[in-house]
Amino acid sequence: MAFTAIVTQDMTSHNGQTLVFPHIITNVGGGYNGNTGVFTAPRDGVYVFFCKITGRDNSGEMRFEFILNGSAKTHHLVYGRSAHPYRTSSNSIVLQLTHGDRVWIKMSVGDRHYRSGDGGDQTFSGYLL
Repeated sequence: MAFTAIVTQDMTSHNGQTLVFPHIITNVGGGYNGNTGVFTAPRDGVYVFFCKITGRDNSGEMRFEFILNGSAKTHHLVYGRSAHPYRTSSNSIVLQLTHGDRVWIKMSVGDRHYRSGDGGDQTFSGYLL
């Protein structure tokens, strides 16, 4: 069980929005839904999740959270220096899941995102240990 999904175009997120990473690179086991941005555990186990977000133009604060079944498990600031137009941040989390548990990324404070080339500046991945 493993997935990696990215965003392939610039986007703006809003407070409380679930981030959708629609371009699926890998989805072994079919747990990630590229339409909703939600991973549903196909079986019990310990999973590792990773998310990378890049903010554009330092125009405002950005924070994202890993959500498990509606409950925030992390709070993460996307941080950068004001002299540089972009800022990036990543975080990972290890979660014990049971079949049917759902994990997604939520923007608690949103702003404009950036992608370069074919994507990768906005990444959501996970795998079963």
